[in-house]
Amino acid sequence: MLHNTLLFDLDGTLIDQFSAIHKSINHVQKELGIELSSFDQVKAAVGGSIRLTLKRLFDDTDLESTLPLFVEHFESIMMDEVFILPDVETFLAEARARDIQMAVFTNKIGEHARATLEHLNLSQYFETVLGAEDTAYRKPDPRFTEHILNSINADLKDCCLIGDSPFDWETGQAVEMPVYLLATGTHTLDALREATGSDHIYSNFSALSQHYFSDKVCHYGTQ
Repeated sequence: MLHNTLLFDLDGTLIDQFSAIHKSINHVQKELGIELSSFDQVKAAVGGSIRLTLKRLFDDTDLESTLPLFVEHFESIMMDEVFILPDVETFLAEARARDIQMAVFTNKIGEHARATLEHLNLSQYFETVLGAEDTAYRKPDPRFTEHILNSINADLKDCCLIGDSPFDWETGQAVEMPVYLLATGTHTLDALREATGSDHIYSNFSALSQHYFSDKVCHYGTQ
């Protein structure tokens, strides 16, 4: 039995926008005259929100000075090299064909998330897209989860979350919502297992699809 509603994380789950994030971080570092971070260093620092990423990479630098520099540059290049991750569209189309309600639930700045999904022609699949700055909350705060469920009139017991990080796992655990994790973002399969102990971790959407849409699998009660 499938869930009535699927909530999706965005970066590292549905899309890859790490190139623009890396270039924008480097732009801020150049402006401040400090050493540039490598792509891998930036990717490892992503998670939680851009505010947390900047804090991890800039240490004692004032967030109120680095954030505007990042946002201004990111908005000028955010569609450069962004792409949909493999098998995402196939999964979304299958879920829509089964009348499953879908929404995006991300710590990415909401305006950026909505613009990116529109650019990639993925907005058609989602009833709403909720991100950072849209409310005072972020994942894994239960109030953020409550807000999106109320906005789409969804019942918690009929929902699950699909994401790529321990933040997504913690979000589900906080409200006892099932979570399926994908090793398509900042964490490997082993890293996700070590961080969460979950039995529901998949290498990609193809692997998840084979499990999730199987008629032999009951998903309710999955944690």
